[in-house]
Amino acid sequence: MHSRPTWHLVLEYRGPRVAGILVLLLVDLTMAGPRLLSAAQATWGVVSPPGADPRLGAQLDQIAAANGAAVVPLTTTRQAKARHVSMLIELLQNQGGPESFLRTLKRSSGAAAAALTPELAIQGYVIELQYGGRSSRPQRIRITAAATEGFHNALDRLPDLVHVWPSSLGANLLPHPKALRVENGVRIADSPSFPIRGIVEGFYGAPWSHQDRLDVLRFEGDHAMNVYYYAPKDDPYHRKLWAEPYPPDQMHRLGELVTTAHANFVDFCFAISPGLSMTYSTDVDFAKLTSKLDSVAKLGVSCFALFLDDVPQDLQNPADQARFKTLAAAHVYVINKLDRYLVAQSPRNHLTVTPTTYTNAWGSRDYIKELGAGVNSHVDLVWTGTKVVSPTITVADAREWSRYLGRPPLIWDNFPVNDGIRWRLNLGPMRGRDPDLPETVSGLVSNPMNQAHASMIPLETVASYLWNSTGYHPERAEQKALLDQYDKDGAQLLSAYLHTYGDYWWQDNVFKPLFVETRRPIDTRRIAERIGALQASLTGLSGASRFSKLLPEITPFPAMTRARLAEVEADPAFKHRPDGRLVWNEDYDVIEARHLSSAPTLDGNFAKWQNGPSYVLDEPTQLHSDPKLWAGPAQFAARFALCWDAQYLYVGVDVTDPQLYQPFTGRDIEKGDVVRLTIETAFRRNFTRAAADGDEYLLLFSPGNFAGVPPSIFSEEDYLPPRPHPRDYDHDIKTAWKKTVAGFSGDIAIPVGYFDGGKFHAGYEIGLSFGARKVLPPPPGSPAGTGEEENEHISFDSKADRLFPASFGNPATYQRLVLR
Repeated sequence: MHSRPTWHLVLEYRGPRVAGILVLLLVDLTMAGPRLLSAAQATWGVVSPPGADPRLGAQLDQIAAANGAAVVPLTTTRQAKARHVSMLIELLQNQGGPESFLRTLKRSSGAAAAALTPELAIQGYVIELQYGGRSSRPQRIRITAAATEGFHNALDRLPDLVHVWPSSLGANLLPHPKALRVENGVRIADSPSFPIRGIVEGFYGAPWSHQDRLDVLRFEGDHAMNVYYYAPKDDPYHRKLWAEPYPPDQMHRLGELVTTAHANFVDFCFAISPGLSMTYSTDVDFAKLTSKLDSVAKLGVSCFALFLDDVPQDLQNPADQARFKTLAAAHVYVINKLDRYLVAQSPRNHLTVTPTTYTNAWGSRDYIKELGAGVNSHVDLVWTGTKVVSPTITVADAREWSRYLGRPPLIWDNFPVNDGIRWRLNLGPMRGRDPDLPETVSGLVSNPMNQAHASMIPLETVASYLWNSTGYHPERAEQKALLDQYDKDGAQLLSAYLHTYGDYWWQDNVFKPLFVETRRPIDTRRIAERIGALQASLTGLSGASRFSKLLPEITPFPAMTRARLAEVEADPAFKHRPDGRLVWNEDYDVIEARHLSSAPTLDGNFAKWQNGPSYVLDEPTQLHSDPKLWAGPAQFAARFALCWDAQYLYVGVDVTDPQLYQPFTGRDIEKGDVVRLTIETAFRRNFTRAAADGDEYLLLFSPGNFAGVPPSIFSEEDYLPPRPHPRDYDHDIKTAWKKTVAGFSGDIAIPVGYFDGGKFHAGYEIGLSFGARKVLPPPPGSPAGTGEEENEHISFDSKADRLFPASFGNPATYQRLVLR
């Protein structure tokens, strides 16, 4: 934190002829005396006009307090003169209205004038500074703006304006203003690059504490961010219990958040995620939705968001299936209906929507085109970029997506979020965002980490980019963030953490091999050294109060990483090299498929596979679910046999499951008893790839229930890129199922055309893991597997390694299957 001078402040109203003039007079009492002054000397006199927004006075109170000053109300400037005022600040309301001020800004903004719009100008300002003698402190500051928001944003500059020498303002005032001219003083013309700038608390995992949110809202106000989306995935009343009202104590806390947001010029936007269980076609569920939003509206909320992300990409409810042809049609219906309802309640109300397809990386283009064409044009639609976590977002990317949406997208930027990589922090500055991005989007909101105060370091760089995207410099923005938040030596004291976690989600962090299997060598010595550096740095941080909120968030990481290193070093899946590196043991947990000289008869009878090896899943160590639910092999177990010929990869299955439960077909079969195959069809080509990008299949097989529910196949593809040649799984893949005394058995034949090269041979390798899942039926009279809450289940998996279990999203975790 900067050391602050002390000032004497006067606000003066100069009469009715100049509406809304606010004059601030500041005295730099440090210029003619010692750095430390008494409270009596450090006073700011204030003369304010009738009707001035009280939030500006509160903002000035905070600035004064940070400088060790007290604000004293004055009625005239003469009183200020008597107190030896040496600096004058005038806040002048532009007289011609927003359009006039837009012209004023354009005249003063130089090259930046072309990008100015009325929406941006209303948040902008002009600052004129006059200096006397050799002082670095201006003697007079005049701020002209068209609205309260502009004055607020200008006052956010005040702490820096009184610390930076006039000759250095062009280089050291961050974020850089749009235009700065030094001639007989300094003239700054400034406005934001993005009209919507803020934060979306939209991560999975433990939500922020109430105090964290209050701190973040104040942080936003200090850095000219103007929106906060309340959308923590693990707040049950946001997602799982969306239809239920908040309990009184939680509603009270929401009210406090709304009040704090308003006090800091931040629009509090309440988001709700009903898509996992809402029936779009029924008025009953719509009434539950509006009732929930009405209860929040009473707190003073006028910004609402309907989040339809991370839900199934086709219609689930029979009533919806009967009424709508597509998921997009259902979403258009409910979005427009909700938009009309909100506007009818208040013309100030506004709706934002996160669609089910919100990235280029996966999902249906037909869905997003239909949604964009049908949803009311003033409703903002969210987009995360070309990927869920996008290394870059360009103008060309945004322009392409805006054509799908029929409007500029609102960017939900999944930076610096770490909910999918909880083993690390993301402390580096924002990078990879096109400086001209404001031309093609409506705004940008950043999804932060689970660690609120650690997030503020990268979030300040986000704020710098959002204010001036063309003048943004990542390294300088990060230096400024560290200086603002942790004083001059903050960067040095935090250097071990900044060095370790200054890279990005998509890069190969030093600790990544411990937590994300890649089949690459692991340099354990380098990792141990870095852990030691992190641990040692905590000693220097623990003695300073400025790190008191940051320390609890970052302290656990060295110990957690050291424990993981010890586990990986003991894992039999790795071999130890003399140089201290660990390498993946290709022969550990390998599985084999035997060659068949003639095609088998697919009849569901497991007996034909018994002459070859089989893999049995009936041990507690193979469970990937709550062990207390499993009563032993007689309740649930499975055998798998693997074979091949020139045409197919064959999987024989024998499942002990005397109480078979499978009332579902299609997508829903995972809510009942299923067999699972996870396949990497290009094993060597994708050997070290840690992301599923199209050569992978998660296939679920249901035997039906042998009493009216037919067998079914479902391929989980919601989060894969669209396949160039869509598969017809029910016809391409051959299956046969048979009811047995103990459960069921079956045959699965997957065509060779699914695999890389399209030709099998001895020694051919496939990434494969298999398993079986049993769902314990719900109690009589309760709904079967509806909503987000799934029924209790027992799950077996073939992969023995507990540190790196088979994960469909990471093909490097699949076992190695060799055709013999």
